[in-house]
Amino acid sequence: MSALPVKKVVVMEDRAQVERRGAVVLSGVTKLVIEGLPMVAVDRSLKLEVKGGTLIDAKFERRWKEQPKGGLPADASALRTRVKTLETQKRAQGDAVSRLDARAEVYQAARADLLRAISQLAGFGSSDVAQWKSQLSALSEKEAALDEERRLARQALAFTELRHAEARGALGAAEDPVRRMECVLALTLEGTGEAQVRASYLVPCAVWRPAYRATLTGEQVLVEAEAVVWQRTGEEWNEVELLFSTARPTLGTAPPSLIEDRLSSRPKQAIEKRVVDVSIREEVIQTAGETTGTAEMPGLDDGGETRMLQAAGATTIRSDGQPHRVALFSFQSKAVVERVCPAELSSLVFVLSKFPNSSGQVLLAGPVDLIRDAGLVGRAQLKFAAPGETVKLSFGNEDGLQVIRDTEEKVEEARLTGRRTTTKKVQLHVSNTRPQPVRLIIEERVPVSEVKEVEINVLTKESPASKDGIARIEVELGPNATKTAKFSWELSAAAKVSGV
Repeated sequence: MSALPVKKVVVMEDRAQVERRGAVVLSGVTKLVIEGLPMVAVDRSLKLEVKGGTLIDAKFERRWKEQPKGGLPADASALRTRVKTLETQKRAQGDAVSRLDARAEVYQAARADLLRAISQLAGFGSSDVAQWKSQLSALSEKEAALDEERRLARQALAFTELRHAEARGALGAAEDPVRRMECVLALTLEGTGEAQVRASYLVPCAVWRPAYRATLTGEQVLVEAEAVVWQRTGEEWNEVELLFSTARPTLGTAPPSLIEDRLSSRPKQAIEKRVVDVSIREEVIQTAGETTGTAEMPGLDDGGETRMLQAAGATTIRSDGQPHRVALFSFQSKAVVERVCPAELSSLVFVLSKFPNSSGQVLLAGPVDLIRDAGLVGRAQLKFAAPGETVKLSFGNEDGLQVIRDTEEKVEEARLTGRRTTTKKVQLHVSNTRPQPVRLIIEERVPVSEVKEVEINVLTKESPASKDGIARIEVELGPNATKTAKFSWELSAAAKVSGV
């Protein structure tokens, strides 16, 4: 037997690559057996490198684990030893109860034989009452003594069974069961002296996902990146060099096949020349680095390029299937902090921060815990962000600020041209109950037209809408103050337009 400890582990999206390294002593053709490998190790992924010797053969072997004499290994814990002792004691007490039950059956047969003999002798006219009474009394005394002995033996057995069940329960909660099957690495090497052996293989039942913690202090944002690791491979990773990769070795490498996409044209129908059919639809603004509010946990979004991240130091990950958080890196950036209210959706004012990714590394998609001065304010989702890209995070709502929105819509139609004009007026009542002045931004949606027959005009010139159809209204409030802001826009459509 030789030792080849785990030195390096690369955790991928749904599996891990384990690397073992160590020195072995060779004297001619030497056969070595490396124990402690997981049963789920992938055979075809085994790779061996030997320096100072020649590799002849290497393979994984699954075999029945040899049980030591007495049923317990030399390094068995006190709890496991107690369970084994109670098992032996329970077996011995069970045998004693069985022997007492057999004696009881013998006494019952002797009583039946004695009563049969008495009845037969009495039938022949021969009677010896004194002797029969003495024999029955002696047999009853033996049966009474045996019943008491059986009661005590059964009581002791029940008590031992109870203690054994409690010890097994404690053992099941404290330790993994002893595996009767084991996987070993069988090596055949040739050489003389010391040789360096490096073995690597893939194992399933290991996964990782990125997680973040963002702390906003004034205009500074501190981002701490971590990796959350789960593994149930059956081997312990003790003080190993831990790396995290976005590689997906299970996916195919062949490009997808293209299919035909035929386009055709036709002349407009008469009804299509007279009527322009317009439909209103809502579009989600896609911005790199911003959250979308989805509740699903994202996968490993690496921007199409395999990334490799390394843990800050040597790490221990137990094979318990529980999440383990491993520190990766952290960085601090100056943020542009705004107080924004999407009044159409909520009356609350949210603290929005925009800051560059100054870590020098990519930020993979993952959940982020948001922390302010008062503590944890919520959890958001961070999307993929390249180095230098702007990251946008919302750190909850601001107490003491509220916006109430009132709307008024008016539709007019010209009698001569039939052109319809829809005017929408919005009144925003803003209140600040805090003792400090505040500046906030209210976002309002404005329709965007894609056809020339429909025109959109913003009547409030102080708040023009962007190309995405979002108007930003800036409001400044003093301490314990209120203010009303107005915003309006109109939609004008020709008579032949339908759908609006």
